[in-house]
Amino acid sequence: MKIAMHTAMALVPTRTPAVPRQPSSSPATAGPTKPTAHPTGPNASTDPFSSLFQKLSGGTATSGLATNTVSPTSIFGGGASVTTVAAAAANSSAAATSGSAAMAPAAAAAPAQSPGIGALVSAIMNGSFQPTYVTDPSQLQETTSVGTTDTMPNFYYASDATAKQLASLLGGTVVQRTAFGQDQGWSEPLANFIQLPNGQTFNAADIAYYARCGSQGSAQLTADLTGAINEGSAWTNYYTNGGSMPTFPTGYVGPPITGMAYPVSSIGGDGNVVNPALQGTNT
Repeated sequence: MKIAMHTAMALVPTRTPAVPRQPSSSPATAGPTKPTAHPTGPNASTDPFSSLFQKLSGGTATSGLATNTVSPTSIFGGGASVTTVAAAAANSSAAATSGSAAMAPAAAAAPAQSPGIGALVSAIMNGSFQPTYVTDPSQLQETTSVGTTDTMPNFYYASDATAKQLASLLGGTVVQRTAFGQDQGWSEPLANFIQLPNGQTFNAADIAYYARCGSQGSAQLTADLTGAINEGSAWTNYYTNGGSMPTFPTGYVGPPITGMAYPVSSIGGDGNVVNPALQGTNT
């Protein structure tokens, strides 16, 4: 069973914030506070998502004829004349074959999938979503309250390309904000967040982990991604507006993301998205 990165990677803070936050009554389910920074910057990248985005390219149909090549306009229009009937017939046949080949990819292509959880699940399972993190230490530096600098862990910072692709898959927009809220006296780098049409906003890096989980199958991915977005949105709201620190029971997924289509079989009787990892358990 997978859990959201913001709970799996909780780190001990290195400073006391200006306004103390109330600790969770359940340490096991509490989310992260301020992550431990790297005083000398990150080592050589060990990012498991360091591969570049896969680029899909399609072949272009070309004619293999070396002779009797006549443009369509010379056959059907008033352009250059065709010298012989045989040449005209040969070129007409070649043009028809070329036209059929050119249209074949479009006819065979699957219809475009609407943005949403389903599109993201498909992109993870077919390998077209390959997220990367920010690797330039200069873009990860923060200034402490005493004027020194250190480097934030890059697994909280999805690259611009990853955030853009994720926003496109989910139908949201990229916005930037500090990963953990802004404490007085500190200047921190901005992270890429995704804001959905329903207002839910979460760190794009929360989703990067799940790009390795296609083998779990679409049902489990649907649950994991829904839970990560629901939890990430709650943490974003907490860091932005304060209030009670979010806590979540083990295996929490929550309701379907508003405005996104879900398979009927993935919605439980309580209206929440079913977590297949918990089926058949007493949890």
